[in-house]
Amino acid sequence: MAKILFDNVCYEETAPTDTYESVYEAMIKVHAPQLWPRFYPINFKATVYASGEGVKADLVLIERDYTEWWVVEVEMAQHPFESHVLPQVKKLTNAAYGVDEAQKITDSCDKLELARVRQLLNEVSPRVMVVVNKPKPDWGKRLAEFNSILGVFEIFQSDQGKHLFRVNGDHPIGLAQIISACKFDELMSRWLLVEDPISFRINHNEDVSIEFEGQTTVWRRFDSTGKVWLFTPNGPNPLPDRHHYQLVRRGDGRLAFEKKRKAHN
Repeated sequence: MAKILFDNVCYEETAPTDTYESVYEAMIKVHAPQLWPRFYPINFKATVYASGEGVKADLVLIERDYTEWWVVEVEMAQHPFESHVLPQVKKLTNAAYGVDEAQKITDSCDKLELARVRQLLNEVSPRVMVVVNKPKPDWGKRLAEFNSILGVFEIFQSDQGKHLFRVNGDHPIGLAQIISACKFDELMSRWLLVEDPISFRINHNEDVSIEFEGQTTVWRRFDSTGKVWLFTPNGPNPLPDRHHYQLVRRGDGRLAFEKKRKAHN
């Protein structure tokens, strides 16, 4: 069984059946603002209908710029997927969301504007995210067939009853902000030239974590003669030099490199 050692305290993984579903759901709702910082989490227990069949979601996530929205279904790993989880996902995906649902969502969050929520629900179909208390790779593959995702929120507990949480799987992050295009400098081997650093809020000689293809590495900013570079001080540069890149800030605040096609001459 997995363990986490944090601040000299050992936290042990809880068994899938050790937590009531209602308690697990409540934990997720408490931590929803940290899990999905670009979204307003809405406690949404209204019944919606797909082909006459009613279904209730657990949460709705509204992106802060009204660009996308998600319906969240909280599940336990011991629940049967084909006979329970998947039918719920299908109904939540195909349900009708209209004026009444927009009103209920807005009533639950005073930061939302009713007119914009109505427009969002009218023009953008929701995606469904299932959150489960243990990794279920087979669930994730099946959910992808229905344009849905699987997020994992695991509970670890110490002998004193304190909790730590491990977040895994896929989660909505909202729109990414492009900070700058980056390219390998021909004169500075394996260093990246940051072409437009004005929005890059890192100081000279300061280290920063930047993600690329699911892995995070440490980079250091270097300024000289009006130019800004990034290099890896603790190991080799992990980026293939056959690409150009753009540095983005994701909706959850993390920095990441994304591949960008090189222009052909």
